[in-house]
Amino acid sequence: MTKRFWFWPIYGLLILGVVLVGAEFIASSSVPSWPARDLRPIPIDGLTANVKTVFADTPELVPSYNDWAVRDRPRSVARPPDVQFRSVLVGDSFLEGYYIPAALAELVERRWAARGLQGMEAINLAIAATGPRQYYARIKKVALALDPDVVAVFVYAGNDMMEQPFDPFSLPPLVDELPAPSFLGSVAPRTTWLLANRLRLSEMGRANKEIPGEEALISEWTKQPSAEPVVKIARHMRQHYYPKLSEETISEILLRGDGRLHHAARHRRHDQEYIGGWLLSGIIDWETGTWPVPRNADEAVQMNGDAKVGETLSWLQAMDRLVVSNGKRLVIALIPVGIVDPDYAEFWRPWPRYYSYSLSADARHRRLAAALRQNGLQVVDLRETLDGVRGTYRLTDGHWTDRGTQLSADRIADALLSARQQLVAAPVPARTPAR
Repeated sequence: MTKRFWFWPIYGLLILGVVLVGAEFIASSSVPSWPARDLRPIPIDGLTANVKTVFADTPELVPSYNDWAVRDRPRSVARPPDVQFRSVLVGDSFLEGYYIPAALAELVERRWAARGLQGMEAINLAIAATGPRQYYARIKKVALALDPDVVAVFVYAGNDMMEQPFDPFSLPPLVDELPAPSFLGSVAPRTTWLLANRLRLSEMGRANKEIPGEEALISEWTKQPSAEPVVKIARHMRQHYYPKLSEETISEILLRGDGRLHHAARHRRHDQEYIGGWLLSGIIDWETGTWPVPRNADEAVQMNGDAKVGETLSWLQAMDRLVVSNGKRLVIALIPVGIVDPDYAEFWRPWPRYYSYSLSADARHRRLAAALRQNGLQVVDLRETLDGVRGTYRLTDGHWTDRGTQLSADRIADALLSARQQLVAAPVPARTPAR
């Protein structure tokens, strides 16, 4: 090999290194510091401004975010000397707590304080629009760095079921939202955050179609005394979502159930419901679809009970190995879909195809709970807590109401205390994670 042969590869690597160093330096002025950049893919100032706009009529519901960009009180990375038990809660919007006065983690700490327990932490690392892939990376990059006793991961059967199993040897993409691994993220995390934010590479960034004036149009419709003036909404949905459907077809779907969809969003101070274009689009899509769907719980088990369960199980087993290898304990909390709430189930009966998604998700939830127990993982199945209890789920977006959050907090507070007692009785020795 000649010196000339090696010159250009080495020169190219040097140029690439200089570019990355420069990009990191430039990005450092506009990118959040760690751990915020490894938690949320959007600036916290923009999120706070948006939330204040949404809750302009109910300022008591405006959440506060700490300097880690999470909905929680200020925390320290280093474990305070007076903290006897530290738990970290990892999840998505259920845990982050939209539309409710207090998030689940805060309610858990209140339960402990009411019992006279001091030095107890339940740190909220919940980020909306994330799933098991991000949960695993969040535990690895952030949660374990906080030196917790217990890590609790919350899995929602509605959108957390994985299609691909965990593979520690899979090649990461060139760039991805943090803390998920990527080639660029391993050497230039600030540049990675900036690119993921600007290019909308995060799940949140890709989530919903933004259409100017849509929110105001739907809000105007929901404020009408009757659902009948639906023509503008039908025209809007046809223009922006379903040009091949007639306005009559769209109107018929939206007016089912004596206009209950319209009435669900009536203004109230507590557990206010909101209807977005994503919801209307989803209803229309399912109700005009032709693919097979289950009509009841038994058919859901037959058609969808095993789908994605093994893949999701593999991710949760990987999380357990990761946490246990660091001498900590993992608790897996399963969040059921709204079908467990009789009010929610009754509300969606006029849209059987759309409702069938909940039937399928509930079947997968039950199979996953059984699989986790069969594999010896510590499970808290919140279906056992919420099943048959009315008023626990929001009718429109399917998240917990304040009551649902309160009941779940009761169960989680007890479960974490139980995990604490198990640690005292038998500490978890750190070991090398299994491949």
